[in-house]
Amino acid sequence: MSIFDSFNVNLLLRIALSVMAGFIIGSERETKNKSAGVRTHTIVCLGACIAMIISKYGFYDVDHYDAARVAAQIVSGVGFLGAGVIFVKNYGVTGLTTAAGMWTTSIVGMAFGSGMYFVGIVAAIFIVLFQSFMFKGEIFIRHEQYTAIIESRNSNIIGRIDTYIENNHLVKKSYNLRYKEQKYILNFQIYPKDSEELNEFIAFLESDLHVEKFDIF
Repeated sequence: MSIFDSFNVNLLLRIALSVMAGFIIGSERETKNKSAGVRTHTIVCLGACIAMIISKYGFYDVDHYDAARVAAQIVSGVGFLGAGVIFVKNYGVTGLTTAAGMWTTSIVGMAFGSGMYFVGIVAAIFIVLFQSFMFKGEIFIRHEQYTAIIESRNSNIIGRIDTYIENNHLVKKSYNLRYKEQKYILNFQIYPKDSEELNEFIAFLESDLHVEKFDIF
């Protein structure tokens, strides 16, 4: 049997498609400054693809083997990897979408490994689109992420900040509000398109008399 026969070429195609899918999904995450980027998603997708190939063809000489056993371990095993990108900070949780994307990326690799090319390609496209939903029309455009912590004794500051963000189309997420020591403490992430948009937001906070203290990092 030649290493370049139709069977091996077909397997190489599956591996190549899994690498491409992982690279594309990871590229989108990396442009959003996520902890799991191109390398992580590519390796996860590739590993799942290879494991699926082994699951289907690696035990053909064994009687009564369970082809689903290796595949089942992928589904549960990647969950532990995804837990490593979930962080709790300042009463907010980040990384859930990236963790879910990593798990689903492994399923995409399984689809390619099993020869279901159409399912793998469509799933990879949907993953990129869904993960970029908050950045409409800007899937692969890099956005820096900043955490804003704002303190004020006036509850109106919440509406003022919301109005500014809405009017200036500033992307935000992980909105969290606390009331401590007679102060409203607002905590959220912002994704300015450039330094000018960030500086304008800082100037707005500096000019607002209701803002007692703020920190952006």
